[in-house]
Amino acid sequence: MPPQWQGRLPGSATNFVSRRRELAAARKLLSTSRLVTMTGVSGIGKSRLALRLAMDVRPAFPDGVWLVELAGCDNAELLAETVAADLDVDHRGGSPVVHTLSAFLADKRILLVLDHCDGLPAACTTLIRALLAAAPRLHVLVTSRNALRLGGERVFPVPPLTVPHLDRLPPATGLNHYGAVRLFAARATAAQPGFVVDESNWADVAWICRRVDGIPLAVELAAAQLRAMPLRRLVDLLDAHFRERTKAVELAAPHRLRPQPVIDWVFDLCSPAERQVWKRLSVFTGSCDLAAAEAVCGGEDVRVDEVAGIVTSLLDKGIVHRRQDGTTDEGIRYQLLAPMRQYGLEHRSRPTRRPDPRVRHRDHYLSLVTVAGTDWFSSRQALWSDRLRKERDNLRTAIASCLTERGKSAPALRITSTLLHFWLVTGELHEGRYWLDRAIAADPSPTAERANALSARAILTTLMGDAPQARSSLTEAEELARRLNDRRSQAYTQLGLSMLTTHRGDLAGAVILAEKALAGFRDTDDLAGAHAALSQLAVDAALLGDSTAVGRAEEGLVLCITRQAARAMPHALWVAAFAAWRRDELRRATALAQSALRLLRPGNDRLAVALTLKLLAWTAIGQNQHTKAARLLGASSSRWLPAELAVVQSQHYAAFDHRCENGSRQSLGDHQFATVYHQGAQLGIDQAIGYGLGMPAADRPPAEWTRPHGARSLTQRERQVAELVARGMRNKDIAATLLIARRTAEAHVESILTKFGFTTRAEITAWIAGTE
Repeated sequence: MPPQWQGRLPGSATNFVSRRRELAAARKLLSTSRLVTMTGVSGIGKSRLALRLAMDVRPAFPDGVWLVELAGCDNAELLAETVAADLDVDHRGGSPVVHTLSAFLADKRILLVLDHCDGLPAACTTLIRALLAAAPRLHVLVTSRNALRLGGERVFPVPPLTVPHLDRLPPATGLNHYGAVRLFAARATAAQPGFVVDESNWADVAWICRRVDGIPLAVELAAAQLRAMPLRRLVDLLDAHFRERTKAVELAAPHRLRPQPVIDWVFDLCSPAERQVWKRLSVFTGSCDLAAAEAVCGGEDVRVDEVAGIVTSLLDKGIVHRRQDGTTDEGIRYQLLAPMRQYGLEHRSRPTRRPDPRVRHRDHYLSLVTVAGTDWFSSRQALWSDRLRKERDNLRTAIASCLTERGKSAPALRITSTLLHFWLVTGELHEGRYWLDRAIAADPSPTAERANALSARAILTTLMGDAPQARSSLTEAEELARRLNDRRSQAYTQLGLSMLTTHRGDLAGAVILAEKALAGFRDTDDLAGAHAALSQLAVDAALLGDSTAVGRAEEGLVLCITRQAARAMPHALWVAAFAAWRRDELRRATALAQSALRLLRPGNDRLAVALTLKLLAWTAIGQNQHTKAARLLGASSSRWLPAELAVVQSQHYAAFDHRCENGSRQSLGDHQFATVYHQGAQLGIDQAIGYGLGMPAADRPPAEWTRPHGARSLTQRERQVAELVARGMRNKDIAATLLIARRTAEAHVESILTKFGFTTRAEITAWIAGTE
């Protein structure tokens, strides 16, 4: 089954204070419109309400609910790349990413949650319009301060939490009916264990909730201060602040909802060191770990060893939020909510003699990437890959900072060329090319950094199918590396030339170039480059029928094993399997390919999975397993694959596919081949991997192909309805869960009963139980 929830759920959403009326109204809108935009001022609770709604309607979207956080994306040209990366959409071709996204979503019923579209409203509007047009069953839920003004958009203005009227307060027990009071009580209890709203404090709690307009962020900030002061003191300080800071504003303009006065007040409560760290944290785009916070926020008037304690203090005050990505301390990250970050940026921009924290931010991430590049081909490869993905927004900010600051374009070349292997592993080739293009354009100096960046761009563009651009980049890179006599730059240039030569069909020439690249990488102790050259060399040699292919493939595999390079291991296994298959070592090729498939199973590298399934199909046909070969061939071209696979040597793979198909057809016959191939093509990615691994019962068609009593004719929606019937839901509940009319739910139930020949809902329940 596809995932029902994808994306990161902020910890604050797990403490959601119920907004039943708002949820019901928004849910109704989502059932009648494919685009719903939640609007409102900062801090009103748009994100939290959207996330809760998305979680509640998960059963209505069989292909999943996906969250894309856009607060850290401030580049319109990378919006589609950001969405594709968060949806795990593999895109390596040369066409615009939006085309691949459209193809991926075309046949799916998905709810896409785009959180914080405020920064890029025009780009978001363009992207959403394209996706909705391409995917008729796609629903999009947006949070933004303002409506997008798209055709078919339904706008849901998020109201503040309900607050009591101060002139007619109910008893303390009656205050629980107000959302702002419930939120205050929940956050106050977290700040001051044992806190309850009772006869002694209910008037003060009501006053605070009313005074901050029921804005959730303001309510939470006020309640968090109870960690440091009693409630009465909190009321006095807040009242004094409002009297001093808002009177002029209220006299000058009509009163309107805003969290700003409370943020001002909390800022004033902070110590000078806390204010400095708050302002410096605002330069981070998205979240950061403690090491980054110390590097950027420490210095001058704040010692580095004080930063951790100050961040904890800001956490207690509700200014900083803590999020856990993973189960270890390395997964702990800190983030300012959007209004708090904006406040910090505005205060940071005031004239100051202190060094700009943006410079420390840039230098920290330059250092991080440099260390990652040096340590990439090691047992920490998977950790580095995950960490760099988490730092995507900050890396973008650091590169952009280099490109906009005079005299700092050389670091941009260094960062982008160093990230080559990361972009190759993650498949984010478009992102890599975007930054390499800009870094190369910004610095024409004849340096080794430029030569490396040119070679990196050539490697990416070759894989993307843009041979002319690759050739142009390599021409300059080759001349520059030769003039500088830089051995490492020459090696990367030769690797790029080898890939491009393979693309042209000159395998013998490609082998010679790959050999030269390998020698250069070994001379400069570049293990990642050496592994790439060995892989290129082994595949080209295998395609030529050269007996050295297996040896080169084994060298690459041993290098991965010795260095415990986890992310490179599946590819090394595939190359070894391919070389073994070309030598007719079919059992060894199958074993190696299945080992690669096992390692690919937890990830989402669809291209690697597809190529491994193809290889298993080729080995199966060589062992006269014609049915298995046909089903694997179908699985390798399934709907979950990227829409465009511009892969080097793809013409050779197509020839191998054709040979496999012909062999299977001759054995099975056209009709039987078509049936089995279609069965394979219908497998989801997890099912396809399981089948490729020969897991128990994998050789049998999935249950839905063989169920009796008309089960084969159940639609996907009918299957969903049947499962909800088995959970004891009545038609009304089914309709609400799936966002359909009650009559439609009744019709689906009747259709299921008819197709199975059942007369009662209990029989549907029994059938579902028997299929699980």
